[in-house]
Amino acid sequence: MYRTGTIPGRGLPDVSVFCPKQPDVTHVKPLLLLLLTLAAAALHAQTPIDPVRRFDGTADYQKTKQPARIFEFRYPEKDLGDAMASIVRKLGGEARYYKGMYQCRQLRLSADEGRYYDLYYKVEGSGKGASQTSTLSVVLAEPGEDILLRDPSSPEVARATLESKPARAFFDSLGAGIGAYDLDRRIAEQEEVVKKAERRQTDLERKRQRLEAELAENRAELDRVRGDLERARAVLGQTMSLRRPQ
Repeated sequence: MYRTGTIPGRGLPDVSVFCPKQPDVTHVKPLLLLLLTLAAAALHAQTPIDPVRRFDGTADYQKTKQPARIFEFRYPEKDLGDAMASIVRKLGGEARYYKGMYQCRQLRLSADEGRYYDLYYKVEGSGKGASQTSTLSVVLAEPGEDILLRDPSSPEVARATLESKPARAFFDSLGAGIGAYDLDRRIAEQEEVVKKAERRQTDLERKRQRLEAELAENRAELDRVRGDLERARAVLGQTMSLRRPQ
């Protein structure tokens, strides 16, 4: 951009001086803020819900104590149960509740592994509100194995199943799977909030249109009544003028 002016200190006449146009940066800060917000949301969305503790223990099943891998979560019992059902479905299975535990037969715990398992698990919770915690107990068995016939004095076979490579990979992925479920849950909840607001907006828009139509009709009626009133007053004045003085 060229600008005409006097060169300071030289007293020269006006000359055209080239002044580079300054870039418009008014939009930079909002854009940067938007990018930072999206990045923070992405990081939050990818955050797994990992167990706060994991250990080996036993799970009660039909009056037996089955060797189990146990996980403790700071996560509501219902949501953890729904998350586990979602994880099992994504692996191609369907968990069914039977006599105290959810069960899924012939499940591959990893798409990269060809080994199948019978999966048993139960979810138990405690606390209220933000202090809710849940315990997930997982029992693994060979396909078709009757775990009620396991020798309680020799838990090594069951423990070896829990320590197999696909089992370890499955256990390590639980946090990511539960985090993915939680994100889907929050998205579904927010979609419902949006749908509810859209329905409310549609109802209000229809109401506005109806009121505007009624208002337009009212205005037309008011104009007609005003015309009738003016005519009536005119006729009244004209009629009163016909009176003869007493």
